[in-house]
Amino acid sequence: MDKSSALEYINQMFPTEASLYGVEPLMQKIHSEIRRVDAGILAAVRQQSNSGTKAKEDLAAATCAVEELMYKIREIKGKAEQSEMMVQEICRDIKKLDFAKKHITTTITALHRLTMVVSAVEQLQIMASKRQYKEAAAQLEAVNQLCSHFEAYRDIPKITELREKFKNIKQILKSHVFSDFSSLGTGKETEETNLLQHLSDACLVVDALEPSVREELVNNFCSRELTSYEQIFEGAELAKLDKTERRYAWIKRRIRTNEEIWKIFPPSWHVPYRLCIQFCKKTRKQLEEILDNLKEKPDVGALLLALQRTLEFEDELAEKFGGGARSLETGNEIEEIGRGKNTSQSVLDIRKKYERKFAAHQGTGIEENDGKKELSVPGAGFNFRGIISSCFEPHLTVYVELEEKTLMENLEKLVQEETWDIEEGSQNNVLSSSMQLFLIIKRSLKRCSALTKNQTLFNLFKVFQRILKAYATKLFVRLPRGGTGIVAAATGMDGQIKTSDRDERVMCYIVNSAEYCHKTAQQ
Repeated sequence: MDKSSALEYINQMFPTEASLYGVEPLMQKIHSEIRRVDAGILAAVRQQSNSGTKAKEDLAAATCAVEELMYKIREIKGKAEQSEMMVQEICRDIKKLDFAKKHITTTITALHRLTMVVSAVEQLQIMASKRQYKEAAAQLEAVNQLCSHFEAYRDIPKITELREKFKNIKQILKSHVFSDFSSLGTGKETEETNLLQHLSDACLVVDALEPSVREELVNNFCSRELTSYEQIFEGAELAKLDKTERRYAWIKRRIRTNEEIWKIFPPSWHVPYRLCIQFCKKTRKQLEEILDNLKEKPDVGALLLALQRTLEFEDELAEKFGGGARSLETGNEIEEIGRGKNTSQSVLDIRKKYERKFAAHQGTGIEENDGKKELSVPGAGFNFRGIISSCFEPHLTVYVELEEKTLMENLEKLVQEETWDIEEGSQNNVLSSSMQLFLIIKRSLKRCSALTKNQTLFNLFKVFQRILKAYATKLFVRLPRGGTGIVAAATGMDGQIKTSDRDERVMCYIVNSAEYCHKTAQQ
């Protein structure tokens, strides 16, 4: 306390003289408190002195323990390094032993396989010389599998020698198989009962050889089968357009009579399918030569009959080997023209559908009649439709000319038989000749679309235009003519027409018929 506070405290404790009697006891109490505090301070000082000494002792002990721990760590580290060196020494020996074991195992395996290859090749050579095809086929697959393990050893002389020997054996097998197959179709299969089974086993050998061998064998077989066909139909007697149907009868009879014999071929070879492809190509080539060498225009009847039989044959092949039958959509669409209330929408849908087809055709760049594809699997994309019939296309102008002549004759007949009147109860008020004309055009369009949908159909479309123009001319001629000459000019009647009620009706019928033709022609 400062002095003023101390005086205030004393005055407060002893406000009167009588209270001074309590000074002595208060002093004793204060001295007693001072002694107690001094004793506490002394004890604290002593305790602190003792604690500092103990702390030093503890620190020294901790330092000693740390040093001991570091020593033990260094000792452990040294032992660990020694252990690691020992492990490396042990592992080095183990790795050497492991590599040795691996090399020995590989060597033993390779030598074992080499022994197997040598033995298998020798056995295969014996089988090839004896033409034991069934056993040789299984042996071929085994040798092929064993040889695949020696690809890394191609430079070793022994392996090279074995591979060359194996290659020669395969060539011998190939020559034997081709030689045996040359007897197929010569009549020996009926004389030698086991020949077909022998050839069936030979097919197993061909499958075990390279795929190119199978392709070559099938192509040779098909060419040999079609040799007699070429000889027969290249002769002067049968190399004619009206004998086209006999060509298709020949191949169908050939397939039918040899169906049982050709079962020796595995189904995966698709021999009849490949034979038909080659037949179609050869037939197309011969028909092109026949059509190109004609000295005068071909007979329309014979031409159309040959084309019709060709289309039927192509449909049969497409149905037999995949691809479905020829579409009948066009004929149905032609029938829809002129029917129903929503005809314009129907025509629009047809147009959009063919525009989409044309766009897809242009986008893929694939020709409709691709006769050059070599596909060995039926249904994989080869299109039989059009492979032969497309060769008729450049020569169908005589057909279009005949259609135009027939349409013109029918038009003349319709106009001559026209009554220029409407039957009672008729609702459309158009001339019967206009409706009959479009019926004839529809029939002509259906006939052509059943044969071809290419340039000939477009040429026929041009014919329809000329027919309709001719009909329009005939209708125009039937209209009444106005007055002409000096009298008509003098009286002011030039160009004016005096008509009867019947003439007025005829004019209305002609206008209605022209409107009907306009709408139907667009459809």
